[in-house]
Amino acid sequence: MTFDTRGQEVIAMEEIQQTRQEKKKPAPPVPAPPVIMPDDVTLDDIELEIADVSLVLDEAGTDEEVVEGTETGNNVAARADRSPSPVRIATPDYPREASRRNVRAEVVVEVLVDDRGRVVEARIVERYLLNKDGTEKETVAEIGYGIEDAAISAAERHTFRPAIQDGQRVQSYSTLTFRIGVES
Repeated sequence: MTFDTRGQEVIAMEEIQQTRQEKKKPAPPVPAPPVIMPDDVTLDDIELEIADVSLVLDEAGTDEEVVEGTETGNNVAARADRSPSPVRIATPDYPREASRRNVRAEVVVEVLVDDRGRVVEARIVERYLLNKDGTEKETVAEIGYGIEDAAISAAERHTFRPAIQDGQRVQSYSTLTFRIGVES
């Protein structure tokens, strides 16, 4: 085969215009997926009618000294006409140490709800370790790994509709059960 250059155009190097490729900025990084955090759940909004809360003092200095652990005579209903009902439910956090060790637990907390619906005392009454799927439980004296603290903290964040006895709001005890580390 013979190569013929007669019909081709000749271009001189000086006529070629030099170009430069521009660097494009890289695409923005893909946003991280959202992290779902436990959140408090509000069941319903209620308006509490609060009567006059001013404190009347007859004479200063006549109060008896209250010693911790003694009865103070507070109006605690043993059996109210209507027991306290939760209005705002808080879920306990799953402590990092418990999560690392894959600890699953059920904690029963007894709370004292005052006549305004706030938790004034919280104490753990029962503790259970749960198996992997949460169907079997074993009673234990202590769980550890921050689970008890998480349950108490969640119990203290609850808000209740106060107990009613003889038409009056009274403080009353209630129990809350928290399952920590178990998918519901």
